[in-house]
Amino acid sequence: MFDKNKIIILCKVVDNFGDIGVVYRLARALSDIRPELELTLVVSNLESFHKMARQIDPEKPIQDFRYKNSTWKILDWNQETESGKRKTENEEQLLTPDCSVILECFQCGRPAWLENILFAPDFTQTVQIIQIDYLTAEEYADEFHLLKSGTRKTNIKKIFFMPGFTDKTAGLIINQVENGKQKTENSGATAKPSLAQPAFKIFFFAYEDDCTSVANGIAAFQSKMRETNKDFSVTVYLAEGKSCAPFEESWKKINSPFKIEKIPFLQQEEFDYFIAQMDFLFVRGEDSLARAALTGLPYVWQAYKQDENYQLVKVNALLERMKESFASQEFEPIQLFWQSYNDYENKTQSEPLTKMLLDCANHKNTAGFKAFAKKLHENGNLAQHLLEFIDNLSL
Repeated sequence: MFDKNKIIILCKVVDNFGDIGVVYRLARALSDIRPELELTLVVSNLESFHKMARQIDPEKPIQDFRYKNSTWKILDWNQETESGKRKTENEEQLLTPDCSVILECFQCGRPAWLENILFAPDFTQTVQIIQIDYLTAEEYADEFHLLKSGTRKTNIKKIFFMPGFTDKTAGLIINQVENGKQKTENSGATAKPSLAQPAFKIFFFAYEDDCTSVANGIAAFQSKMRETNKDFSVTVYLAEGKSCAPFEESWKKINSPFKIEKIPFLQQEEFDYFIAQMDFLFVRGEDSLARAALTGLPYVWQAYKQDENYQLVKVNALLERMKESFASQEFEPIQLFWQSYNDYENKTQSEPLTKMLLDCANHKNTAGFKAFAKKLHENGNLAQHLLEFIDNLSL
């Protein structure tokens, strides 16, 4: 009988922080629900992991990580010889008969040393690989969730586990909130940005691109609000990264009409707490999209650019999921700006952003975002659904 408290999680870091961000979040959520879990995280970029959680030592190929009342084993994916054998001792004992569940995140595959163990002719133990896939609002997420997939050995089983925005998927990862905010464990002191009050607070996190239309839209919003409230002001908090310089350049180009503040890279628990203090969010990728959607705050999502503008398919799929939570007149500027912002073949329109921000400041679209967040929470926690699936396995 295998031990359902022993789980291996694989993460090959492709996007600097997106992949490891979701994996770290998933491990936290699993341990929050079941502190006695024995998690082993096999990660290809410990430097990125260190940025998320300072306790991680990027130089150590094997280490223990203390999270609240749990201890995880952290292994460096890359510590192997040309033959695919681990340089360090005892890793070939990782897959013992009582440890038979592997979470393979984002189609990352498996390190050569683990592949050699699983597909060796004399390895007859039954192993369940659960592929935690990319987040999408497209209909295939509903169809692929819990769909079985073959491998080249009958004792190595595989199944898709799809995050998503409906109750037919596994839902989103929901982390534990204590005392009204995310608690920060195992972290060194990080310089906290000041939260100007009573400024309208906008968080900006995007891919590297021209930001002139966004800056213009925010400036026009501030001007409109000052027609009835001369003291109204906007502060944009720029996340550390490639979008920071383009936004600042665009802001200067239009004569710096509102305040900006650059924020340092925050550890994950700090980031979650920080964005919850905002009035409006610009997010990108997968992890920050899920966080924004769960907060119930008004937000704009920038999808990763794909060939032939395919990212618009993903954007429109999410808009379709969101639409029923809003009155039609509230949703129109949201849809218009999201589509324009993600259309990389045409210039972004600033007018729908201004309208969206005005609706936010005047509480005309905020109920819709809250209603959509409520549905996502009602879909349940992906981590809880995952543990229930594992509990029902009979290997």
